[in-house]
Amino acid sequence: MANIKIFSLRNRYIPALIIIFIVSSFAYMNVKDIMASIKNDGKIINISGKQRMLSQRLVLLAQDYLDNPNIKTKQILNENLLLLSTSHEFLLEHIYSQKLDELFFKDKLDEEVKRYINLFEQLILTNNQNLLIELRKTSQYILPKLEEVVKEYERIDKEKLEKLERKELFILLLTIFVLFLEAIFIFYPASKKIRKNTDELEELVFDKTKELQKSIDIISNYVIYSRTDLKGIITYASNAFCKTSGFSRDELIGQPHNIVRHEDMPSSAFEEMWNTIKSGKIWKGEVKNKTKSGGFYWVDANISPEYDTKGNLIGYAGVRLNITSKKKIEELNKNLEKRILEEVEKNREKDKQLHEQAKMIQMGELIGNIAHQWRQPLSLISTSVSGLKLQKELNMLSDDEYYKTLDNIISKTQELSKTIDTFSSFIKEDNTKTLFILQEKVEQTINIISNTLENHKIKIVKNFDKEPFEIYARPYLVSQAVLNIITNSKDILIEKQIPNPVIKICIKRSKDKIKIIIEDNAGGIDANIIDKVFEPYFTTKHQSQGTGMGLHNSYNFIVKELQGIIYVKNSDIGAVFVINIPFEENRKALDI
Repeated sequence: MANIKIFSLRNRYIPALIIIFIVSSFAYMNVKDIMASIKNDGKIINISGKQRMLSQRLVLLAQDYLDNPNIKTKQILNENLLLLSTSHEFLLEHIYSQKLDELFFKDKLDEEVKRYINLFEQLILTNNQNLLIELRKTSQYILPKLEEVVKEYERIDKEKLEKLERKELFILLLTIFVLFLEAIFIFYPASKKIRKNTDELEELVFDKTKELQKSIDIISNYVIYSRTDLKGIITYASNAFCKTSGFSRDELIGQPHNIVRHEDMPSSAFEEMWNTIKSGKIWKGEVKNKTKSGGFYWVDANISPEYDTKGNLIGYAGVRLNITSKKKIEELNKNLEKRILEEVEKNREKDKQLHEQAKMIQMGELIGNIAHQWRQPLSLISTSVSGLKLQKELNMLSDDEYYKTLDNIISKTQELSKTIDTFSSFIKEDNTKTLFILQEKVEQTINIISNTLENHKIKIVKNFDKEPFEIYARPYLVSQAVLNIITNSKDILIEKQIPNPVIKICIKRSKDKIKIIIEDNAGGIDANIIDKVFEPYFTTKHQSQGTGMGLHNSYNFIVKELQGIIYVKNSDIGAVFVINIPFEENRKALDI
């Protein structure tokens, strides 16, 4: 009988135990997989939230780094940048829904985050302030997208929790049914397993809540954030808000938000703000606030309405970025611009004075040349007059001798008059462009200084193309440009006391250009200064002898007015100044 009972028990309970084992195994494996998935989802939600927090924090760290670029701030920025990059790669490996795929790839969140990271790497390398502006713009784009990512992971996690609850219910009903048959073999193990799973879930929720609170604390420390009721009374103030304003949280909460309003801000700005947020829109703008100590700070404010679950407006939330440093830089730039304008005006006055000084020095040189030109004719006139007087006194003056001497005096007087005309046309600053033959103008310029060159035994060697080159320009500027170069060559030849001094002047046509080449045999220009000879104020002469504007003015005339080129090089014997005048361009200007 006992054997039959045992057999009956076996027949009854062994299949039940097998069913219980199968059901329990099925329940255990499903619950284990779902719990593992929930744990993983919790990690993903935590990482996605951390990525969003890091995206906000990095902008603040970047500002701190630019304000105080040292190893510590750079290390902190690099560490957070690495965390952001790592968390982003992790999220890309756990895309569980079509919406996540669209957010990361169709909406280009993946591209923008990588671009965001790249901008930070550039900022660390270059310390470029402009990159911070681009980072803020990029941050404003990716933060809402990251918020959607977090919400999507929370939705997926919620679906899995609901699935877990449904499976738990199914397992519970099945367990109750099986327990109804064989309660003694299944109730205790199942109850123990459910208790264990519940504890793990509660621990996971606790950990997530703790990490979320930690993220909120970090945001509070770095983001100037506040909330008010509908009347503008402060109901919450972040740590960063308290630190920046100088007020404690107890001093702020319960007070109207205008406790930090600065008197420099116009009332119209706040009227616009209230009209905007009361209409349900977001207000953005730069605001100057007052600290508790009476100082000030600037913020880039973003104020938005807050609603309850039923859609009722309950207050306003404000997120602000401290831009005091940016405003100080803007003010500094304004002052710098004013100083630059003042210095430019001073330089203009200096240029004017130097130009006048250069004209006076050139005028002195011209007067010296006139003296040289007049000396011989005046000497001949004086000798002729003295001879006439002596012959008259000795009664030796014949009519032929008298008229011959007078003719000679008249000839020399006309020569003097011609010299005056030549110098007058040279020093007259006529701004009217005219058509003239280049060779004739250069010849006239050489004649002005020829006597001075002869007195210093400086030989002029001319090699002019026979074809007359007609130039449309201001003649006196051409003369001055050529005279400046000849005068510089003359001065250096005299200074170095070069034996057999020579200045060669060549005018020829080379394809579509007219070349004026002036070369001396003074040994050339020092390689350390040859590139500076056309710079303003550069001179190797004493201040009383030069202003450093002569060659600079020649350069401006050739390049700007004639669209030509002027340069200097050294030859085997001395310096070579080359002037290239575009012939066809000059003819076009004449046609116009």
